[in-house]
Amino acid sequence: MKLMRNDFKEVFNLINNSKKICIAGHKSPDGDCIGSVMALYNFLKAMDKDLTVLLDGEIPFNFKAFVNEEVIAEKYQEEFDLMFILDCSDSKRLGKYEPAMKQANKTVVIDHHKTNEGFGDINIIDAEMSSTGELLYNLLKSSGMTLSKEIAQFIYIAILTDTGKFSYSSTTSKTHIIAADLINLGVNIAEIDNIVYNSKPANVMKAFIDCISSMELYYGNKFSLTSITKDILDKNKVKMGDVDGVAEFLRGINEVEVSCVLKEEDEFTKVSLRSKNKLDVSSISAKFGGGGHAKAAGFEIKDNVENIKKLLLKELKEYFK
Repeated sequence: MKLMRNDFKEVFNLINNSKKICIAGHKSPDGDCIGSVMALYNFLKAMDKDLTVLLDGEIPFNFKAFVNEEVIAEKYQEEFDLMFILDCSDSKRLGKYEPAMKQANKTVVIDHHKTNEGFGDINIIDAEMSSTGELLYNLLKSSGMTLSKEIAQFIYIAILTDTGKFSYSSTTSKTHIIAADLINLGVNIAEIDNIVYNSKPANVMKAFIDCISSMELYYGNKFSLTSITKDILDKNKVKMGDVDGVAEFLRGINEVEVSCVLKEEDEFTKVSLRSKNKLDVSSISAKFGGGGHAKAAGFEIKDNVENIKKLLLKELKEYFK
């Protein structure tokens, strides 16, 4: 689904005619989600809007230095004139805040997942974008307003993290041009990189090592799999959102073509898939009700780790035979 420039104009028409605006991102927010939500928050705050920010899940430790968590609401009661939904491939990704959509007069979805079929009143969706942050940049720049350093910083964080530090195939020359503009607006890229990627507390690193140590290899070392269990989290006194990047790390093994991390939650297991070569892991995720991108996708399933492992091995058998 491609975006249309007319949609940009309609979005700003809605903004100009709205006072109470909600901004929501997906549950267990990552860098693209957090960066996009906070960039839009600061943009609309400058327009003197009455804002409510909804995020289901804690801000991971490596983004806390950038985010004023006091602006994130725990509850909502009022109706909204307008609701923005960022980086969500479907409404379920809003988690416990999905019902908030019913309290909005109009909804705008801004997203870059190819599995997004458009569930808002207005849908700004472009699967060719590297990140929701890049798409949001284009939207905000179309207003003609100058972006503040703070807005630029959040957009940069969104793009940086969802492109794997500009290394994924979704990164284009336009992505780099946008990054250059953000740097010109005052973004300190060395500081951001250091905080986001080089600030793991010792207990988080120990949990990361525990996950790597329990790695299993299948199909001639082409498929790597590990689990982030409650035992690992409790032992190291960390939260699930703190132990990030395991799937990407496993994908870095020379022979590995697909990596997988099973994340054991209270009521379900979250499955994160990463691909290096030809296999489109979003097609696998879709079979289990999930979605994502060709090289990074995931789904949630109410089953135990061992059963999920069997399901995935069966699903991948045809590909690796």
